[in-house]
Amino acid sequence: MPEQWMSVAEAAAAMKVHPRTVERRIAANKIESRRNDDGQVQILVNVPDTIEAPAATPSIHSDALVTVRELADRQVDIAAGSASALVRVAQEQAHRAENQLLLAREDAGRYRREAQMALGLVACTLLAVIVAVGWCAHAITAAKADADSAGARAATAADVARQAVADRDDLRSQLQRSMVGQAKAEGELAAYRTELATVVEQTKRRAAASTQPSTLVTRIEQAFAGD
Repeated sequence: MPEQWMSVAEAAAAMKVHPRTVERRIAANKIESRRNDDGQVQILVNVPDTIEAPAATPSIHSDALVTVRELADRQVDIAAGSASALVRVAQEQAHRAENQLLLAREDAGRYRREAQMALGLVACTLLAVIVAVGWCAHAITAAKADADSAGARAATAADVARQAVADRDDLRSQLQRSMVGQAKAEGELAAYRTELATVVEQTKRRAAASTQPSTLVTRIEQAFAGD
């Protein structure tokens, strides 16, 4: 078969060796290798040439040494593979744990923000309630003060009205007494006038018959005048 480029695993399967053996041969420049566009290492393998025929004069010790070395390489490769697998598993677990930690931190931050928003909303609501209660208390106090003031003014107005009614009744009584006194005075004055007219008439009559009418009339007038 012609030579062809193979991956490390394919070349190891073709040569019936462990992939680590192929990698060591590549490191020792015993096998031609290259790196393709994907970055994968390829080696140039001639399949018929890889089938190793038994040497004519190999010793038993050499074969045993090679076998032991191959077994040791396989054990090392198995241990390295197990360690690599364990490392990969540990790395994957660490990566998952880190992702879970990041998610937990994000959830904690979101919960913290939501709690802060809720706390702010509660604080705003409480402040609004306090303001409303204060305003209502102020309004109630002002209304009570206005009601008390209105009641006081109404009581004062009632007292003033009662005093006005009492004053009106007093004035009415005084007016009635004044009217009665005026009527009485007018009656007495009319009686005095009538009596005076009668006296004057009698005096005139007497004066007409008397020799000294003027003196008698004058005396009578002076008597009524109080002289």
